[in-house]
Parts: sequence; structure tokens; C-alpha cells
Amino acid sequence: MTTFGYLLPTRGIVFSSTSTTELTARASADVVGLARRAESLGYDAVWVGDSVLAKPRFEPLVTLGAVAAATDSIELGTAVYLPALRHPVHVAHATTTLDQLSGGRLVLGVGVGVRPPERREMRQLGVDYERRGALLNEALAIVSKLWEGTAIDHDGEHYRLDGAGIGFEPARNPPIYVASAAFSPSDGFPISIRRRLVEHGDGWVPIAMPPEEYAAGAHHIEELLAETDRPTNAITRAYYLDVVVDDSEAAAIEHAREFYHGYYGEQVTYRSERSLSEEEIRKRGAFGLVDTVEARLAEYVEAGVERFVVRFPTTDQRRQLRAFSSIVDTIP
Repeated sequence: MTTFGYLLPTRGIVFSSTSTTELTARASADVVGLARRAESLGYDAVWVGDSVLAKPRFEPLVTLGAVAAATDSIELGTAVYLPALRHPVHVAHATTTLDQLSGGRLVLGVGVGVRPPERREMRQLGVDYERRGALLNEALAIVSKLWEGTAIDHDGEHYRLDGAGIGFEPARNPPIYVASAAFSPSDGFPISIRRRLVEHGDGWVPIAMPPEEYAAGAHHIEELLAETDRPTNAITRAYYLDVVVDDSEAAAIEHAREFYHGYYGEQVTYRSERSLSEEEIRKRGAFGLVDTVEARLAEYVEAGVERFVVRFPTTDQRRQLRAFSSIVDTIP
């Protein structure tokens, strides 16, 4: 059965609030409140994004801690968290704490960041952008060992630990979902992502990928798993999809364009001086009438998607939650 999660607007409320007072109110209503609403509507998870400097937003694990206290059973995911911006001991400590406080509900989606603002962010935090993939892979190896609750030694390329241990384990080892934006049907995944999927991946969560390319990626993952004697279903096939349901495709795309301008700023136009075209926006998700959105979702399900992470790129989150809930019920 296909499942659906909802990306909480931890960035959207920051760029669209006009005062600290408004932001405080929306933190309660549009983050914690919408998480409760998503749980009541039957979504399987709520997700949050990550950025420290590049795209101002609420810190993801702190946010999920507040959501954990306000919900009962919905999973709490990061789409995606950037471990390379922190020391892996801190990552292990924070994720283990959150998983314990939530009763074993954390899903750790991880990535590296690829655009110019992320490069500047990493420079300011003392992270080598060109080594971000290797940093992430080594950090995941350390975090996975620290989740076992015992002290470890580690002598790696980027990190060295001597008898380091956080002293307790998560309620369950959080599943690790590997993000990717780069895949070639002929060449497969870049080596760093391939290694990440095979050694640490419990899920795969790409973005901005057409259904036929997604299907090729899912097949390639099955081949990688077979080569390492892992079951071919060991990695959950997820997909990060933008959705706007409206009275017409044109209206939905216009809402999305306005949102992207506020959300990404210069990142939207870093390749050119113009804003995103209608075709470029279409490639990011499903926009328009209910039937149009349903058909697009069905294409991805046919391509192998088992779990959707849905972002509504518009300021009217409640309307979208209601509208999309009627679609969820039609997808097998």
C-alpha cells in the first residue's frame, strides 16, 4: 500500500511571516498544529527540511521534538537532514534523544546540498563542499555505531574518536533514507551515493525525477542490493513530490511560482535571469485539478514509489491538506 507523508512548512512560515509575533503564532498553528492535523487525516508521517544558513528555517530535530510531544503515532522524518554540517557525535546524540522521546518514530532522511547557497553555508561552517559526500558517508558510519549505545574508536579520513559513546540507544535504529538528485539511466548513481545506498540505506528519496527515470533508479537499486546479498526490498522507494491542487493547472502553477520565489530566492534563478517556466515547474511535481494530480501520482506509483513525501508549495497549507486527503484515498 502506498503511504503519504506531509512536509511541514518550517521554511515557509519564516519567509512569509512579517513579525516575530506572527512567526511565534504560526510555529504553533502551522507547524505543531498542522502535524496534529496530518495525523488525524491519516498521513503516515510528517517531515521537515534542514538548513542552517542557506535557507532560514526552524532547526529540524528541535522541531520534531515539539511535534513528537503533540502527536501519538505518526512518524517523524527529515527530508532531508544535512549531517555534514554537524559533528557526527552531535548527530548521534540528538537523533537518539529524539527517537527515545518519540517512542521510536524518527526516520532520518539525509543529503548533502548542491546549490550555491549551500556551498556558501558549508564554507562559513568550515565544511569542505567538495568532500561533502565522503563526509556524509563517514558520518553515517559513526552515527550507526554510536546508535548501538557502546563506546567506539574511529580513525577515519575526516573524524577521529577514542572511546566515544553517548551512553544510550535509540528506541529503534532510525531508518536512514538516502536523498539523490543525480541519476543516469546509463551510468547509474554517482559512486558516493551508490555506496551510501548499499551501506546505510533503508530508503531512497529522490526529488525532481520523471517517472521513467525513477523506475530506472529503482531497478538499479535492486541490482545493487542483489550484488551485496541484501534483499531487493531492503530499501523503501520514496519520492519527494511538490503538489498544488487548484481549479486549474495555470492557477496551481502560479501559486507554486510565487512560493518558489519566496522559498528559494536567488536559487530559483541561479542558472539564468528569469523565473521558473511553466514546464520547469511541472517537472517538480503535480499541479492542477484533482484528476490531474491523481494521474501524476499514479504514474509514480507505477514507476515503483511506495512512499510519498508531499510538499505543498503554497501558503495555504490547510486547504491543500484537505484537498489532497481526498486524493490519497484513491491511490492503492
